[in-house]
Amino acid sequence: RDISMCMKLNHRPQMRWGLGIICGICLFLMISGVSALPQEERVPTIISIALDPAHPQIGQPFYITGTLISSTGEPLGNKWITLESTAAGATPGKFQYLKVTRTERDGSYMFFRPAASPPEDLQVRFKGLYPYAASVSDVVTAKK
Repeated sequence: RDISMCMKLNHRPQMRWGLGIICGICLFLMISGVSALPQEERVPTIISIALDPAHPQIGQPFYITGTLISSTGEPLGNKWITLESTAAGATPGKFQYLKVTRTERDGSYMFFRPAASPPEDLQVRFKGLYPYAASVSDVVTAKK
């Protein structure tokens, strides 16, 4: 008998056993680790917003600043924050994506709006990231 044939035959049960273990691990990870908790079971967050200067005029550049914290006051660093705008003449309350940035270690963030930016209402949004819930800031008005 060919020795290589004997080796192949002897390793088949081990290969099936290994494949079974891998499938079992994958199933366990899919069931336990990937399932998301409902929004109400997540840690609530608060996102603030302010303009600098507080009342920018037409033709004036300005910054949008704020902080993202948990409901217990913990600063949430390295989280994605989206800036949204409703430009003059747009449907009231219908916000559109403008920019995205990450929060600093202390939970703070900053966006820049150039002098050429139009009169607009602005808000910032944290879409949530386990275990933290999503939050939306108040609306602020610039150049109106």
